[in-house]
Amino acid sequence: MTYDQPPPQPVQGPYYPPVQRHRPFGVTLLAILEILYGIVVLLGGLVLFGVAYLVGSQDLIDQLGPNVPQWLINAGPALFGALGLVLVIMAIIAFLLAWGFLKGKHWAWVLGIVFMVLNILGSVISAVGSGSLSGIATLGFSILIPVIILIYLLLPSTKAWFTQ
Repeated sequence: MTYDQPPPQPVQGPYYPPVQRHRPFGVTLLAILEILYGIVVLLGGLVLFGVAYLVGSQDLIDQLGPNVPQWLINAGPALFGALGLVLVIMAIIAFLLAWGFLKGKHWAWVLGIVFMVLNILGSVISAVGSGSLSGIATLGFSILIPVIILIYLLLPSTKAWFTQ
């Protein structure tokens, strides 16, 4: 017996197309803000590298005169270079965090929460440490955006984007 048609294939279960996940607009906005923050911090780091180069130049040392301690002139290039390196590393972390937000990576969600909590704690410590009434009065404004972002990241609809 010959077949003109191929033999029948075993029946498999129904085909369900993969579910399309839709990134929440707020997560996209946070990623864009992280990218902008990363650009600003990267530029700041590059400026500090330039300052480190200039601080070591003899022309600037001559213009500063004898009022600046020699140890500060000697440590200047290394200090500004180290600060520039820290800012470049922070920029790289910001770019990675933005990528993680856009891709819905769980580690980005955790890192975003950790950064917001650290930002809030830093603002509280700074305001209380200043000891002035104006520092404490501005505390509400300085923690408002990190608190809103933290609440947004903890919403079930936002958390769902980061869990897969």
